[in-house]
Amino acid sequence: MDAQKVVWGSEMNTERLRRALSFVLTSARLTLYGLLAVLRPLIVAALSLFCVVGLLLCLFFGLLVPGSHFPLLLVLVLSVVSALGIIVYYALMDLLLPE
Repeated sequence: MDAQKVVWGSEMNTERLRRALSFVLTSARLTLYGLLAVLRPLIVAALSLFCVVGLLLCLFFGLLVPGSHFPLLLVLVLSVVSALGIIVYYALMDLLLPE
């Protein structure tokens, strides 16, 4: 009889622990989503500006100043990475979106 009470008590503790963990994870997810939602205009504007300026610099130095020592490939790669960063940012926001 005592063994049944102990098993039932441990199942109850496991359920409480599961609910507490679920609550903590949901709270952390909503907090992170809120932070990303507030910073979204700044982050997207900065990454977009970096992408456009990098592409314009590549176009300018690649076509109009052909003999320069401008790191054309590096700036082009960084521009593409910043564009991909915007996509990753939106994917992360969709992943954290409250249900």
